Amino acid sequence: MGKKHRNVSMKKKKKQLLKNFDSNGVVHYICLECGIKEKIPKEVVQFLDAGDVAFDPENAPQFDCEKCGGEMYPEYYKNVLGYEFRISDRQ
Repeated sequence: MGKKHRNVSMKKKKKQLLKNFDSNGVVHYICLECGIKEKIPKEVVQFLDAGDVAFDPENAPQFDCEKCGGEMYPEYYKNVLGYEFRISDRQ
């Protein structure tokens, strides 16, 4: 495998990660009960997070699933204090 092929592969992986964690204004949330996915505007998540960060910075902003009422958790979100939340941490 040549150097050029590895660079293309790395670029492809980076592009896929950015697509998965959508840095274009939405945070992907997944219901821990039924698995449904929902896109929440990043501004809404940050607004709720700003209110919560003083009280509980180690927890992601919470939403309820519209389908089943279960807890929604971000696929990936990093708050202003640098705490990272990943769905893989909860599953």
